[in-house]
Amino acid sequence: MFEVEKIIEPDITLICKLDKEGKIKFINKAYTDITGFTEKDLIGESHEIIQHPKMPQTVLKRAWEHINNGEHYYLASKNVTKNGEYFWTIADITFKIHENKSTAIYIRRKYLPSNLKEEISKLYDILFGIENSGNGIEIAEKYLKGWLEDRGYERLEDYLINQFNGEKKLKEYMTTEVSDKELFSTNPNDMDIDDILKFVKKKKKRFWF
Repeated sequence: MFEVEKIIEPDITLICKLDKEGKIKFINKAYTDITGFTEKDLIGESHEIIQHPKMPQTVLKRAWEHINNGEHYYLASKNVTKNGEYFWTIADITFKIHENKSTAIYIRRKYLPSNLKEEISKLYDILFGIENSGNGIEIAEKYLKGWLEDRGYERLEDYLINQFNGEKKLKEYMTTEVSDKELFSTNPNDMDIDDILKFVKKKKKRFWF
């Protein structure tokens, strides 16, 4: 189970909207096309339904600390399909704010470049192994801290952003098909980020809804 990888095209954007408890309220067609789940399968369910069982809790804990504080966050995520495949994405997690309060969570997911996927996959496997070897999350967190320090970072998100040559370029990539305005209006393996952006811009824009 979850041994075959599904590759998604760089110009496809998966969209979901969550309530504050993390329950799915909306998904776009690309979301069902890629995951194989139907709207009936997903609406009202926890977003964790497509989360790979070997996603390290150390990484998810850090992500949700930011999310619960209403802070924008980028996350490299290993996901699963209904028929047992897995796929990697870079997730852009943002919020709709009303009267200074977060009213909904919006997640854009796109293709994770293979060079970054290789590094993140190795890291996540190590963290998951530590978490499940009796050492627990505390030891895994120390390992992650050391891994980041060795590379000159304090946060995993900052490492991801740098691999995309900065937040401006990552933001451009994440919003090519679905702008923030569009997002909020609703209830090629070895390419680097520059190649991906060129590929996406050449293709006809896809409707995301």
